[in-house]
Amino acid sequence: MRYSLPFRLLVTSFILTFSLSLACYAQNEKESDPAAAEAQSKTDPTLEQYFVANGAYNRKLYPVAIQQYQAFLKAHPEHPKGDLARRGLALSHYASKQYKEASAPLATLLAKENLDPAISRERLVMMQGQCLLITNQKEQSKALYISEINNLKTPAYLNAALASISDVSFSAGAWDQVVEWTTKLLAANPEKARAARGHYQQGYAHYQLKAPAQAIESLSKIQSLEADPVWTTRGLYLSGDCYNQLKKSEEAMQAFEKALPGLTGKDAIECRYRLGLTRFVLKQFEKSAEDLSAYLAAESTGQHAEEAQLYLARTHLEQGDLETAGEQLASLVAGEGKVAARSSLWYARVYTRAQPADYDRASDILGAAIEAHSESPIIDDLRFDYANSLMARTEPDWEEALASLTLLNAEEDFGQQGEVLNQISVCQQKLGKNEESLASNNKFLAEHSEHRLVAEARFMKSENLFFLGRRDEAFKSYAAFLQAHAEHPNQLAASFRQAQIHHAEGRWAECIKTSAAIVAADPKGSLYDQLPFMIGDSLFRQEKWEQAVEPLSKFLSEKVTTSDENTTVRAEPNVDTALIQLAVCHDRGGRKEAALAQLDIVINNYPTTTSQLPLALAEQGRLAYEIEDLTLARKALEKFRELDTSENKPFSESAGKQRPRVNYYLGWVEALDGKHTAAAASFKAVVDVQADHPLAPDAALQHGIALFNAGGLKEASAQFQAVLTGYAKHPKLARVVYHLGLSLARQKLYTEASKQFQRITEEFAESDFVDHALYEWAWCERGNERQEEAVKLYEVLLKDYSDSSLAPKVQGELAELNLDKGAQDKIIADLSATLETVKEESLREELRYQLASAHFKKGDYASAATQFVTLLEDYPESRFLASMHFQAGESQLQLKQVEKAQGHFTKAVGIEGSPQSLVESITMRLAETQALTGQHSDAATSYQTFLEKFPDSRWTRNAQFGFAFATENSGDPETALAEYSKILDEPKTDLWTVRSRFQTGSCQAALEKNNQAVIEFVKVEISYPQYPQWQAQAVLQIGKILLGQDKPEQAKERFLEVLSRFAEEEAATAAKELLESMRAPEGN
Repeated sequence: MRYSLPFRLLVTSFILTFSLSLACYAQNEKESDPAAAEAQSKTDPTLEQYFVANGAYNRKLYPVAIQQYQAFLKAHPEHPKGDLARRGLALSHYASKQYKEASAPLATLLAKENLDPAISRERLVMMQGQCLLITNQKEQSKALYISEINNLKTPAYLNAALASISDVSFSAGAWDQVVEWTTKLLAANPEKARAARGHYQQGYAHYQLKAPAQAIESLSKIQSLEADPVWTTRGLYLSGDCYNQLKKSEEAMQAFEKALPGLTGKDAIECRYRLGLTRFVLKQFEKSAEDLSAYLAAESTGQHAEEAQLYLARTHLEQGDLETAGEQLASLVAGEGKVAARSSLWYARVYTRAQPADYDRASDILGAAIEAHSESPIIDDLRFDYANSLMARTEPDWEEALASLTLLNAEEDFGQQGEVLNQISVCQQKLGKNEESLASNNKFLAEHSEHRLVAEARFMKSENLFFLGRRDEAFKSYAAFLQAHAEHPNQLAASFRQAQIHHAEGRWAECIKTSAAIVAADPKGSLYDQLPFMIGDSLFRQEKWEQAVEPLSKFLSEKVTTSDENTTVRAEPNVDTALIQLAVCHDRGGRKEAALAQLDIVINNYPTTTSQLPLALAEQGRLAYEIEDLTLARKALEKFRELDTSENKPFSESAGKQRPRVNYYLGWVEALDGKHTAAAASFKAVVDVQADHPLAPDAALQHGIALFNAGGLKEASAQFQAVLTGYAKHPKLARVVYHLGLSLARQKLYTEASKQFQRITEEFAESDFVDHALYEWAWCERGNERQEEAVKLYEVLLKDYSDSSLAPKVQGELAELNLDKGAQDKIIADLSATLETVKEESLREELRYQLASAHFKKGDYASAATQFVTLLEDYPESRFLASMHFQAGESQLQLKQVEKAQGHFTKAVGIEGSPQSLVESITMRLAETQALTGQHSDAATSYQTFLEKFPDSRWTRNAQFGFAFATENSGDPETALAEYSKILDEPKTDLWTVRSRFQTGSCQAALEKNNQAVIEFVKVEISYPQYPQWQAQAVLQIGKILLGQDKPEQAKERFLEVLSRFAEEEAATAAKELLESMRAPEGN
């Protein structure tokens, strides 16, 4: 019998909220005000905000004090004044009735071992405890008292804190902690009432912790305290349930009997119910019936009414009054209460105990109960009685009985498994469901070896083994059956099963041989539908592609129907596999379109989910890629990825082998579409999924190439190095080495790159890109300023690879090397003379470009500008187009022709494919010229583009300020503030820091936040003495704000300060004019 005690007699949680006001603590503090007698240090500028906060607090300007304390602590969290600032912050919050906010600095202070001598730790504890209680943070209050309990020296505080901890733990159901803290409370010798409550709480906690013996021990101490009798009664009541848990029913009965007189109302009624249950266990059925009847008379619809009714009915059943028991149980069965399932069990037993027994009625009752109470704890008892009743019915229901028994057979804890197994064997024999249990079949054969159905049993055993996948045993069992029962009707079926086992075990030749004999017998029936597939699949596995086409096509001929309108597929076993295999056969025979047609059926016409879909999509993607149908290839491969999710288990569980192939071919599709970042991710995924996959070496190489093409040079180098390490015998080793060199060269790691290109010329001299390696090697030498070595490499390339596509380019670059040597006048003269003889236009273009560049380097900006503009007119499609525009713009900018220069920068920035270093310079110049011409919105856009593209540029801070300044000048000071803040948040101090601080003040003024503006201007004036011109401007702006606030005297002081401190700065002139304008009315 199960016991539970949802007691009503629970102790109310008395959470002690101490009415200890903050004022009483503050009055006893050595230093009531945060800075009552503290003077501002002139040598420590970091204390500015601290003293501003103190002043604000002393003037009861609590919001300002809070702001300044917080700012000081944020900027200087470890300052010696930090603790005093935190206390000031807590007091300010508390004075503002912000108790939750006050808790934070209090918590910080309490976390410290050493506090300022002016701060009392014990009072902080009490203040924090009060804040936590006020904000209903009982657990936090408890935690505080626990951590500080040893610091509370006042006995009353200590006693109350222990009681509070116990009460909070009790109300939270933290029973282990209740035991711990009530033990400490009781050890502190509390007064009787508190002790009685503590013992009860402790006993109840033990009860909840499933420790009834310890609960009884604690509860037994209540009576001797002679406290309020209610505690004694409650202790006895709870003890009764604890004794029941210990199966000490006699002691439980005595405890309930003693508790009952002290209880009234619902408590007394519930105790009577408990007493009735206990007496039932003691088989005192008559007294039990009296108690349960009394409970029901008082609580006919009470919490335990249905349980009481059940046990009352059972007292009648145990005393032989079946009629009364049946009537009472029937009413309970009809209900929806918690006891309906158990009532059904006992109601059915009323009929099985009758003379004669009525199993038909009993099985009806139990069947309805199982359906209605499938999750009941007694479902196994219901099923067992149900199966017995079904088997004993006038017309037995074997199938339903077997279903119930099979469920029971899976429940190892059920106490009558032997009987269950025997009944399962009988039901299976009656039903002929041989596949359900090989164990019961083996038992039957062992116990009934001479039975007339032994042949069927042997075939049944073979079938069981076959369906259980135990193919070797099944093959032998079928062989024994065929030998022992040569004339049995199942002979051909047994041979077919043997063919299936050959097929499943991969014995392809044996499968074909066995299947041929079956085909010759021309078998009928659905059992043999798979025969053509088995033959076709066996041929397929032997890679006899053309021979496999016929049986596979025959198998599919009755499964796939194609018309002009649509294609219909019967999703029967192996139809999807046959479609895939037929596609592969067509592919191997060079019939790719026919292969794609079969794959399309699997992908678009198969009516159900198929495990072959991943392979179909992978093959469709590969074949489409091979016939250069990139649209279809992408569609198939991306659909694979879309379906390949952990939630889509039917797909993902079959997709593993195809993922490397899908990623590989999708990588190529992405690469051919110019989506190099996506291509890199796809190629990388091949190696990540299966590093030893046949496609992995090339995928690793293509991963590096894609990274390179996407601009990830460092990542590309690392990848190529990884390929060389991971695939030492890579089939394209020379190409890996070349691309490694190329990626290093693009990072200007010329020495390392040169080694790779040299390796190409030495180890892979027969490769078809040695000329490219020589070319890149020459550029590396140029990068290392080894021009003579570069010239030698150029000459080797022109000599040994004169027909190389790089030859014209090399000739032009040789001329460029001449540009790098000697004085510019000589270079200009040489280039001019060369141009007189050169007719090839592409080379003339390069030489003219070099000539214009020489004029620029010489400083002849007018000539340079003219020549670059002419070049742009003559070669509008030049590969130097962006550089021409940039240098034309630079030349005109030097000539102060800002608008013309801007025009060139605007055109240059729109040219794709330019080197990033050039784009960086162009973008910055465009933003600067836009700002100079007053196009602030456009300048902001250009600066933002620069910051996004070149976050690590040496001009980043210039661009950050430029963007913020342009945003401000565009009329958006709010957004500008956020941008200035990014500059100010950096630890560096330079002109951009000072200007950003000043403009922050200007933005605040524009937003009419004058107080904030003044703070920022004060910071400029105080913090940056190395920039006097901006100090002067800051003081000037403060004066202007004061003047605007109609505070002329204060404004005048600031203007005079500018004149006295910064007489040499530009701001002094403006201050003087403002002072004169203020005096003008007096002169009138």
